[in-house]
Formats: sequence, structure tokens, C-alpha cells
Amino acid sequence: MTGADTITSPPIERKRPKLVWVITVFYVISAGWTLLSFALIYSGITPLNAAQVAYFKSQTILDTFFTIVIGALNFIGAVFLFFLRRTAFHLFLSAFILSMLMTAYHILSKNWLAAIGGPGLIGSIIGWAISVAVILYTRRLIKHDI
Repeated sequence: MTGADTITSPPIERKRPKLVWVITVFYVISAGWTLLSFALIYSGITPLNAAQVAYFKSQTILDTFFTIVIGALNFIGAVFLFFLRRTAFHLFLSAFILSMLMTAYHILSKNWLAAIGGPGLIGSIIGWAISVAVILYTRRLIKHDI
């Protein structure tokens, strides 16, 4: 058989599920909102209460580094998910685990709960639930070979 005799098939196109679009848009907006929030806080435009001032003053370069890493893992995870890459699951899972470790550290050493208050805690819980749902969804995509 020669090369001309071989049968070639076109590459299989994977249809991007609508939920992939939703997750990608959510993470892009979320990343932008987080950056804007930090810019407003550190520029002094957003007023802070005493607990919040103390919390942000207690932040070290390591805290900032891990905040950036978690955001980057989530953002890159969203990009990988958009392109239907299996690595998205690992990126989202890594970001979540690192986020939980950082949250525990901040609760124990930086008075995080007083700084965020009740509404902030509710927002964090909703964010964690969304992260878990995205992790489970990306895992399901892998199991279904999407």
C-alpha cells in the first residue's frame, strides 16, 4: 500500500458544551473583578473598616504571591477548559486546594473572618461551592472523554 492508498479521516471536532462557555466567561469576569477590587482597595478608593485595614496591612509578599498563583491557576484552568483540555481539572483542583490552605492559614493567623464579615463569608462559601461544581464538572468531562 502506498501513501495514496491509505484512508485518512478528518480530525474529530469536539463540540464545546454551553456550560464550558458559561464557566469560561464566569472566570474571566471573576478574575477581572478581583483585580479591580484589589486596585480599588490598595489605591484607597474603597473605604475599609478597622478589621479590614488590619487584615490588608498584615498581608506579606507571600500572601500576595499565593493570591496571584490561585487566580492564575483558575484563569489558566478556564482557558484550558475552553479548549477542552484535561489539564483544566488539575488546574482548578490545585487552585481550590491551595485556596483552602490559604484560607485556613488566614483564619488562624490574620483574623480573616473579622475582615470579611458575614456577607463576605457567604460570598466565599458560594465561591467555594462554584469551585467544587466546576471541579466535578471538569472531572465528568474527562470521564465522558470530552
